Amino acid sequence: MLNKIYEYIEDIKGEPTAHLSGLKKVFLSNQETSSPLTQFAYGVFKPGEVCDSHIHPTMIECFFFIKGFGTYTVGAESVKLKPGTFLQIPANTSHELVNDGTEDLEFVYFGVATK
Repeated sequence: MLNKIYEYIEDIKGEPTAHLSGLKKVFLSNQETSSPLTQFAYGVFKPGEVCDSHIHPTMIECFFFIKGFGTYTVGAESVKLKPGTFLQIPANTSHELVNDGTEDLEFVYFGVATK
């Protein structure tokens, strides 16, 4: 269960994402809450980094992009990312993230279990 009410991002240890692309700092994980939230995190992809196409059969993911530019392909649709972009990925939908810009792509994201 949740045992903290705040945390400073500089105090959170960075780690590779589950897909081994980019870096994440996890604010809240599923072990810290009894809700369907799977994770709430801050992520950074360096220019050229790619998270290959994959599917989460039982999780919705939501992203909010803070800095940088990239492309997120969700199903058959490619979305050009820029600061201020919100993106939702339905469960069981293929998706791929690419930082095709010249600076770091920074974002916050969370997942919600559907089952």
